Amino acid sequence: MRRHADAAEGRRGATLVLSAVMMTAILGFVALAVDTTVLAVARHQLGISADAGALAGASALADERRLNPNMSLTTIFTSAQSRAQQFVEQNEVLGQPPVIVSNPFNAPNGDVVLGYIADPMNPASPFLSDASLAANFNSVQVRAARSEERGGIVPAFFARAIGIDGASVRVRGTATAMNYSIAGFSSESSQNADLLPIVLDQEAYERMISPTSSNGDKYRYDTDTGQVASGTDGIPESVLYPVKSGSPGNWGTVNIGTTNNSTSTLGAQIRYGVTPQQLSRYPGGKLTLSQSDSDGPYVMLEGDPGISAGIKDDLTAIIGKPRTIPIYSENSGNGNNAQYKVVDFAAVRVLSVNFKGNPKYVIVQPALTRDPTAIPGEVQTNWTAGGLIRLNLSR
Repeated sequence: MRRHADAAEGRRGATLVLSAVMMTAILGFVALAVDTTVLAVARHQLGISADAGALAGASALADERRLNPNMSLTTIFTSAQSRAQQFVEQNEVLGQPPVIVSNPFNAPNGDVVLGYIADPMNPASPFLSDASLAANFNSVQVRAARSEERGGIVPAFFARAIGIDGASVRVRGTATAMNYSIAGFSSESSQNADLLPIVLDQEAYERMISPTSSNGDKYRYDTDTGQVASGTDGIPESVLYPVKSGSPGNWGTVNIGTTNNSTSTLGAQIRYGVTPQQLSRYPGGKLTLSQSDSDGPYVMLEGDPGISAGIKDDLTAIIGKPRTIPIYSENSGNGNNAQYKVVDFAAVRVLSVNFKGNPKYVIVQPALTRDPTAIPGEVQTNWTAGGLIRLNLSR
């Protein structure tokens, strides 16, 4: 009987030893899991901070002042750097704001770097921060870190027992503000398109956006307040409406997605945009340059006589706001039988409206638009003609 008791005691002793070993292993795995989780949380939060900063910086690069061909880019770049840093620091990492070191000289190894990516959708397209490409800068790269120099390492809680105090974590985020030409408009977003039912002839438009434009500059758009005032901002202007188009009885207004040429329809499109229902009347729900001839793509739009007094208040209501206008190369017919050969779409901003006395006028200048219904065309590296901005995380 004693041998059986000794055997039982031996088994109990072995079980206790095994339990102790297993408990130690389990505690080790738990400790490893906790420290690994803390590290993963820090990495995730740093990623959010870096992406937020990059997006804020890239958005600041899409500044209306870049439309001025003589504008110094230093102010815009400083603002982009500052905005990126501000948004990074607003997103805490393990309860503390990340530490971002300013990079005023745009050193390629800095925490916030401005640069140019030719094709942000292609991961192989390089991020170039060389000063010679400054005029084309469209991207912001943010490196967010927790390290000894950047707010302290990510602390370890259990690994300290084996001499590990923590680890450094570094995350990079890159965002790009691409400037596209406008290829058309789509009803897919279910939002109204910021498309004016007023056309401008190609010659007048090209004269306005020419680097050597001698057009007037009597109005100034304030990017901070969104207001328009008398003065100059270095961006050439053009008369949009009314312009004698050569079609008797027509002054450049067109039907877009409707055959109703009433002043109320025209005014509603000016003030609120072209509805998805109106766009859905075009093939595939898209108004694009769907036709082509030896001169290139185009689409024909029918004229609408319009009533000047009836659209004055609607045009006044959109002063300072970006809109897109159709650009035509040829026209024919008269009144509501006029036809316009539209060869392009251009983003503009309404600056001034005057329908009292003579001359009556609507003044516009190039602008940047973020219209979600607009279809991106070709990438534009020259910002002075305006265009369609699309903001995205590119890395």
